[in-house]
Amino acid sequence: MKHFNQIFTQRRIFWIFSGIMLVPNIFLCFTEQLPLLFKVSYILIPGALYLLLLILSRKPGITFWALFPLHFIGAFQLVLLYLFGNSIIASDMFLNMFTTNSGEAFELLDKLAPAVVGVFLLYLPALALAVYSIRRTETLTPLFQKRVFMLAMLMIGSGILVYTPAHRKYPHTARLDNLYPINAFNNARFAVDSWEAAKNYPRTSRKFDYRATSTRDTELPEIYIFVIGETSRAGNWGLYGYERNTTPKLDAMPDVIHFDDVLTQINATHKSVPLMLCPADALNYNEIYRQKSLISAFKQAGFHTSFLSNQLRNGSFTEFFADEADCTIYFAAPKNKPHLHDDVLLSAVDSLLNIGKTKQLIILHTYGSHFNYCERYNTDCRIFTPDHIKEIDHKNKQAMINAYDNSIVATDKFLAQVIDKLDRTGKTSAMLYLSDHGEDLLDDERNRFLHASPIPTYYQLHIPFVIWFSDNYSTLFPDDIRQARNRHTTPFDSRVVFHTLLGIGGIETEYRDDQLSLISPSFHLEKRYYVGEQNIPIPVRRLPLEEEDLQAFERYGISPR
Repeated sequence: MKHFNQIFTQRRIFWIFSGIMLVPNIFLCFTEQLPLLFKVSYILIPGALYLLLLILSRKPGITFWALFPLHFIGAFQLVLLYLFGNSIIASDMFLNMFTTNSGEAFELLDKLAPAVVGVFLLYLPALALAVYSIRRTETLTPLFQKRVFMLAMLMIGSGILVYTPAHRKYPHTARLDNLYPINAFNNARFAVDSWEAAKNYPRTSRKFDYRATSTRDTELPEIYIFVIGETSRAGNWGLYGYERNTTPKLDAMPDVIHFDDVLTQINATHKSVPLMLCPADALNYNEIYRQKSLISAFKQAGFHTSFLSNQLRNGSFTEFFADEADCTIYFAAPKNKPHLHDDVLLSAVDSLLNIGKTKQLIILHTYGSHFNYCERYNTDCRIFTPDHIKEIDHKNKQAMINAYDNSIVATDKFLAQVIDKLDRTGKTSAMLYLSDHGEDLLDDERNRFLHASPIPTYYQLHIPFVIWFSDNYSTLFPDDIRQARNRHTTPFDSRVVFHTLLGIGGIETEYRDDQLSLISPSFHLEKRYYVGEQNIPIPVRRLPLEEEDLQAFERYGISPR
């Protein structure tokens, strides 16, 4: 113990803590595309601030523990760098912490063991050393504190000296608010503000009114089902030319229309799904705080509405919108059990189709191809093997892809069953399916995995979109189907869902824009947009996509605009 005390003096502990706090900055200097001079500032200015904070107490362990939120964000940042390879923690990543249930989180953390173990080995011993520092009678001397203060001032001066020319040359990148951890805390603050605004949604949307009416005969039986997919990327669908026929049932249905060039407006579920269901879009995302969903529009037009979800409640706008329905059901798996497969929704669909309502809107929120993929399908869909992995790495890549492809086989079967149930009713009906976003599957040397990264990839953006119309719908509204087929290769994004569903349902409202309806001859969409950091709209062509993504767009014949 005496030897330990001689080694770990308060001074040495001080410098250990300084180095640990600077680790995220060092990593970010390598992962982010920053001007060289700004990288110098990226180390000097935050490093000086860490020194100033640590000398606030003569026992550095006290300050180190007081800065626990900073260490938590640092650990979070390092795990995300391991997962995505670059980028500051986005506000949506903080929001994901609020809207992701514990089961999903543990499924992911279980496969990110190296990163999780790494941050534990970095921060837990340091926190224990901080306790040791607090308990020691020895303290930092005033002379040491004075020298550290002078060193910090020198570092700040030097950092500002190199920052000035960097900012002049790169004003949009080399900014003080782009220094870590300032940028991370700004995003965290925005996430908290967004969460609070969402919680106030029942009040801010109370007076919203679609003033919606139906243009159809009140006695015409109509049933429309919107299936919300999860984490399904178009590139792994046989329907889109994938080398494996993962969609044999939809392939065999000539009445299914699939749209080749569809992009999501954002790669995070808690935003992408609500943007399908209301008039807000990437160009005016903040309108979502005052708007209700298309469920309310259908209700006003005389439809019985249902929202069935194979996901848990999470306090997001999806939950608020679901509660607008006449019938809202969440299917929850027993505790400590994997999520239920999506076919659990089918029996509820049967019940709804038999309740005798003339007009119905049914929304099915599936679990689709969400990680962990091998838990998303029954044995009859286990076509590609092996499909179980213990760790996310290249040696397990094929098994991971096998499991992912099997989940799409399960989606194909599920959609075919939904279509069959609608077809058997003999009523005027349609089914629309769209995935919320895609997924990275270690596709190239970047080793990107999952979704919701601060900077999206081609694989997260390009999503499958299909529509099926019944024979009766085809007889009554042939022009609608012709217009939809004409859009087969037209580039568009997920904002068309809201307007297209209202058009299919024959619902009139001032919020329906026929320029965004696939069944309207007025359809016209010049640019596609993405919801950027802090809800700023970014034209897709201006996204900071990497060369690998641009090559993928070209390889799959998809427009990056």
